[in-house]
Amino acid sequence: MEGVLVSAATGVMNSVLAKLTAFLGEEYKHAKGVRDDLVFLRSELSTMNIVLQKLADVDQLDELSRDWRDRVRDLAYDIEDCIDLSVHRLRGSAGESGLAAKVARMAKKIGAFRQIASQIQKLKARVVEVSERRNRYTLHGLVPTSSDASSSTKVDVRLCALWTETKHLVGIDGPRDDIISRLMEQKQESLSSVQHGVRMVSIVGCAGLGKTTLAKQVYDKIKGEFECKAFVSVSQKPNIKELILNISNQVGNKSTNMSDDVANLVDNLREYLKQKRYIVVVDDIWNPEPWNFIGEALVKTSPGSIIILTTRVKEVAMSSSSSHGGFVYPMKHLDGAHSKRLFYKRIFDCEEQCPPEFEQASKEILERCDGIPLAIISISSFLADRQSLYHWNEVKKIISSPIPGNKDLETMQSVLALSYYNLPHDLRSCLLYLSSFPEDCEIRKYRLVSRWIAEGFINARPGENLYEAGLRYFNVLINQSLIQPWNEHYGEVLSCRVHDVILNFIVSKSVEENFMTLLDPSGPVPLQHSNCCKVRRMSLQGSYCQEKFASSMKSIKPHVRSLACSMDCTGLHPLSEFKVARVLDLEGCESLTNNHLANIEKLAYLRYLSISGTGVSVLPANIGCLQHLETLDIIGTQVKELPPSIVLLQQLVRLFANFEVMFPAEGVSKMQALEQLTGLLPFNQPVSFLKELGELTKLRVLSVSWMPHHVRDSDEAHAEHEKSYEKIFISSLNALDRHSLQYLSLYSDIAAKRFFDSWFPSLKNLRRLSIKNMFKRGTIPSWIRLVAKLEQLKLENVYVRQDDFEMLGDLKALESLALPCSDTQGSWLTISNHGFRCLKFAFLCNVLFMPDSMPNLKDLRIDIVLDEVGENDSVFQHLPNTLCRVHAWISGNLDAVSKLKEKILNIANTHPNRPSLTTATYIQEH
Repeated sequence: MEGVLVSAATGVMNSVLAKLTAFLGEEYKHAKGVRDDLVFLRSELSTMNIVLQKLADVDQLDELSRDWRDRVRDLAYDIEDCIDLSVHRLRGSAGESGLAAKVARMAKKIGAFRQIASQIQKLKARVVEVSERRNRYTLHGLVPTSSDASSSTKVDVRLCALWTETKHLVGIDGPRDDIISRLMEQKQESLSSVQHGVRMVSIVGCAGLGKTTLAKQVYDKIKGEFECKAFVSVSQKPNIKELILNISNQVGNKSTNMSDDVANLVDNLREYLKQKRYIVVVDDIWNPEPWNFIGEALVKTSPGSIIILTTRVKEVAMSSSSSHGGFVYPMKHLDGAHSKRLFYKRIFDCEEQCPPEFEQASKEILERCDGIPLAIISISSFLADRQSLYHWNEVKKIISSPIPGNKDLETMQSVLALSYYNLPHDLRSCLLYLSSFPEDCEIRKYRLVSRWIAEGFINARPGENLYEAGLRYFNVLINQSLIQPWNEHYGEVLSCRVHDVILNFIVSKSVEENFMTLLDPSGPVPLQHSNCCKVRRMSLQGSYCQEKFASSMKSIKPHVRSLACSMDCTGLHPLSEFKVARVLDLEGCESLTNNHLANIEKLAYLRYLSISGTGVSVLPANIGCLQHLETLDIIGTQVKELPPSIVLLQQLVRLFANFEVMFPAEGVSKMQALEQLTGLLPFNQPVSFLKELGELTKLRVLSVSWMPHHVRDSDEAHAEHEKSYEKIFISSLNALDRHSLQYLSLYSDIAAKRFFDSWFPSLKNLRRLSIKNMFKRGTIPSWIRLVAKLEQLKLENVYVRQDDFEMLGDLKALESLALPCSDTQGSWLTISNHGFRCLKFAFLCNVLFMPDSMPNLKDLRIDIVLDEVGENDSVFQHLPNTLCRVHAWISGNLDAVSKLKEKILNIANTHPNRPSLTTATYIQEH
């Protein structure tokens, strides 16, 4: 019942219908009057749900239809809240045994029934009123649009790189090289005039033209030449103090005092950057005020430094550049040739032509996109899986209709609306939910997916758990170009961002649907969305008046089901007043303390709780009362020990903790729903806990730090102590391996081969394995060749020999291999043509490709240390034709590095798949 789908289209209607059915079968089967009312509610709501489904696929609704829809959805929320609170009251009547206690429970239950019956009568009256409203008037516009669910379940690696590989697709290499050339010309001029002057460029253009992409290309190309570097996003309503702190942290200023005011922070940063070469990108400035502070902090006389600024406002670009003697670089719309290349590459995987029958339709579609890269990317992603002339002509009609107002903005709105209404209803909810995150926020994948699940948005397929389904949803939104993959780690997308234009669309849609209420820092606190709709989900993202906010929240709290707060906010307390909350995401609220979590056990239906990055040091003793809690995130807190009641959380699926946290000695085996556990230091745990760990039959993901304590006893005692813990832990790993364990992440300060070999019986069924040697180089365990199901492997800081490499190539299921910081002991490694047949991502050091090697490789990161292995004419020969991206890091003397860089560029330009290429170099001076 808890897994019933919730969506922006129908609210919680499906969940309500399921709960009404369950209620009829349990609590009220002997209460005839109440039962009749419940039957009536279920019947009426079932019919309403059908109409809601149809309304959800209509782009433009008349006011009457919209009002009826809003009332019905809001009614469904109220009915579900009534049912949930009623169930909680009835179950809460259980307690002590004995005659007196039994009589008291009966009296309490009778009172609860009467109260519930009264509430249901009122809800029934509202349903009748809403039904009669519909019967009195005619609803217009009920013309549903078909939507095709995407069948893609894995991220298209071309799109993972699209925001960076655009240099090949839309001609961004020309502007990038032009800007770099002009900046370097400024450098030469400064040598003869103002010695050590800063160089600056302001990139200006409308939304969606790729200003950030261009700035990032310039930044990535030359950042290796600078001692200090930073890339910050400003957004429309910036926090100046956080901006200065962000720059200070990125450039490595360790003396920053977070308690300082803005003026002191500016002075501190100026002093730090004096006589240092820096490069700083200030992305997306909307008005001059932020630059007045940032510009003061970035010293104009820093030797040979560079500032890159992006903005949509011409006046901001001109004033900021003039203040630092820079130049303005206007972004241009793509010309016809580059528009075609980008469009055709995405759809047909060919840059030059399309099938003749599509030429006219594509021409008209591209004319409407007006050379805006984001519009072209969005529409081509939509059309990629719809290659029929009928679909193309329908799209052409929709986006070619006259739209008044700002042409660029309206183009994007029409394209995005088309993509939005062709998403399945559950994916629409997931997309709209991104409006709860601030502008320019980096959204971690596990955080987003966990919240989607808690909200009830995810619909799993047979044989698929909810988290896996959530990852599939995440990948679909990336493939549809509706979210940008941001932080990638060894081939896996770990976080995303939302383009400003798309975010604006999402926010407007969320407000229209009463899906998410955003607190406007400069406006009043919203008491409700309209006369008929209460605030159900709220996101607090700015500053506000504490007193005014606290008083206004009184009427909002009882109905809020989801609260996301990305700022310090004392006006939220007490949290126990959010009595129907499913989600509390308080990550980063530094002022949150232990006292603020008091009485949190009253939130009977809380499913997601994040206090990550807060000042909390002790979890409430009775946290085990949160019987519906599915996700608990305490990473970045001061919590050192979990309370004994934590083992009562029998619905807890995901627990994210710091490695130093100690678990209760007994009872962890009761947590049978647990699937993900990150932050386990075995040597910090009771022996009894380690024994029970193996009884968690659903545990799929485990992150372990194997750091033995350095005891003061003799070496022999130390060895015996370590050996006993290792034996118990390996026994539990064996049990987990037989159950569900698929992913093990291990951080270790031990590199001995014996240590790894002893673990093999516990790891043979893994699909993902990550081992990081913290302080010593290790060897590759020989038993890895026997882990037949292994799909992803990361071995950091290891010695790699040719035999080891061939052994890894025999892993038939391996799709991702990362060997960062590895040592090939001064030798080139050869990739033969018989191994790594399924590999898609590789991070390797000092390797040579043979013909037909790694035939499915799409993403390559390669480190080459020329001083160790010497030059070789075969470097970068025989690269797989499937490559989409190459990142090369080259170390050596200047001549050898320059020669190899030129060779890589030539190969990339003549490669049949034209992969994106980024290079970084380190010049060894002799």
